[in-house]
Amino acid sequence: MKRTLFTIALTACACAAFAQAPAEPARQELNLTVYNSNLAVVRDVRLVDIAKGQSTISLRDVSAQIDPTSVRVVSPSHPGAISVLEQNFEYDLVNQSALLDRYIDKHISVTDDKKNVTEGKLLAADGGQLTLQTDKGIVMLTGGAQQISVPMLPEGLITRPTLVWLMNSGSEHTREPLEVSYQTGGISWHAEYIATLAEDEKSLDLSGWVSIENHSGTSYPDAHLKVVAGSINRAVAPVYSKARENSLRYSNITTDDIEERNFFEYHLYDLGRKTTIANNEVKQISLLIAEGVKAQKVYSYYGGRNVEVSIKFKNTKENGMGMALPMGTVRIMKRDKDGAVELAGEDRIQHTPRDEEVTVKAGNAFDLIGERTVTESRETGPHTSTESAEINLKNRKDEDVIVDVYENLSPNWTITVWSDDYEKKSANQIVFHVPVKARSEHKVRYTVTYSR
Repeated sequence: MKRTLFTIALTACACAAFAQAPAEPARQELNLTVYNSNLAVVRDVRLVDIAKGQSTISLRDVSAQIDPTSVRVVSPSHPGAISVLEQNFEYDLVNQSALLDRYIDKHISVTDDKKNVTEGKLLAADGGQLTLQTDKGIVMLTGGAQQISVPMLPEGLITRPTLVWLMNSGSEHTREPLEVSYQTGGISWHAEYIATLAEDEKSLDLSGWVSIENHSGTSYPDAHLKVVAGSINRAVAPVYSKARENSLRYSNITTDDIEERNFFEYHLYDLGRKTTIANNEVKQISLLIAEGVKAQKVYSYYGGRNVEVSIKFKNTKENGMGMALPMGTVRIMKRDKDGAVELAGEDRIQHTPRDEEVTVKAGNAFDLIGERTVTESRETGPHTSTESAEINLKNRKDEDVIVDVYENLSPNWTITVWSDDYEKKSANQIVFHVPVKARSEHKVRYTVTYSR
């Protein structure tokens, strides 16, 4: 749709209509549980007045990306006496195009920047062009700084997404708690970690943050917040959020009260107090702080030229950790001699239970080079073959290192000749733990026989 230069103004009649709109039911409690798959579950308890017999109740400040099929409405105090007969989700929101479409064949007034007024019946509204039937004939207005006046907000247009229920009650209830729960898209969370290496690179300080992004179209004030880590199965494809606004608000809070606990087959993190998640906001919440975590720098070679460097540490209570770590990005930092903290690399980790090892790839070691060559490959019989390989590791550093050389083998293998001891990692992989002196080279040689 083309962007129109017209603006629309409602007359006093419409203002009166807005003024008479019923007040939103008072909120008693709000709970927000966010999953890391563009999904959240909202539990909203409202105090409503319910008449005897059939009556209509509306709830306007709900998510624009609600899944209407997931809505559940109950009365905890009178579960059998109050029932929902019908439910509607109204989302035909007010905008200039929608207003003009409702006023086709109806009377409007257009005022230009020189205060000239044109009145007539609207015949067509196409982008920045209006066509009116006036007393003097058909008038076409194009662009310019013009204001369109309409008498009232047409029936069916609303300012916010609204849930409407037709209720039936055996008696009248005043300020009855009504529990509304639903699923919505447009909200997600992810974890970020900063691992700051010690000068000797044998330990690190780890801090973790949970970032919650809300693009659902509504805010969640004073909500009891939980986030769930894990891969839940969805029966339908998730509803992806609309295009993000150009600018987002960022806020962060630090808390020592966050509680991590098991929930079904997942892990749940409970903030333990209320917070506000505003629409189009990224809120960061402190997840963990661990100091002096023992770590190890590891060099790995998988073929080619580069030797990877990673940081490994154990997620155990004895190592100052022992908390289930949600999936997220880990940034490895280290302080330079001038005092500045610099980025040494970053990687993503998967959901990591306690007592498991965490490996974070930092990058490729600048001063370590590998060269792998197949020196011989031949058939030795109708069902056997042999292959010989040589891996030359070059260390241009001023310190000794150990490089883990990983070799993938075909099925039914037997190592018959080897220059260095190796470890069997799996049915088809071995690893050599190779010490390489400073400013020197080391060649690993082996021969493998395959049977088929």
